[in-house]
Amino acid sequence: MSINGIYKGKKVRISLGGKTLYHANSCKVDISTELEEIATKDTDGKMSVPDGYSWSASTEALVADKPLSSTQVDAMDIIDYQLAGTELDFEFTTNEEGDFLLKGKVIVSQASVDASRGAAVKGSFSFVGQGDLVREKVV
Repeated sequence: MSINGIYKGKKVRISLGGKTLYHANSCKVDISTELEEIATKDTDGKMSVPDGYSWSASTEALVADKPLSSTQVDAMDIIDYQLAGTELDFEFTTNEEGDFLLKGKVIVSQASVDASRGAAVKGSFSFVGQGDLVREKVV
């Protein structure tokens, strides 16, 4: 829930297929408006008219084996989804009543695992939105 209208980043998570990512460190959603340029013989400059949008998401997490009893996905699950070309239900929210909810369908477009000496193994994952990104409130 927001405090004085401000959301804490720690509370906002990505869910895939209704399951949050185990040991996630960060997540984000990007929305880009596609613009059609219009210029005529009666104008010197160009005008831009919105012509749809595209959206994507990304997340980073530690690569760790989740407990057998876990209801979360882990980094290796995301790699499996990518290799299989699986379309997933996607949510970006705190999941607390009254808070914002962005949802849609995604496919995994990029997976990267970084194993540096002296550091925990980290995964970085990107998703491409399929169709509409819907904005709602958690009920």
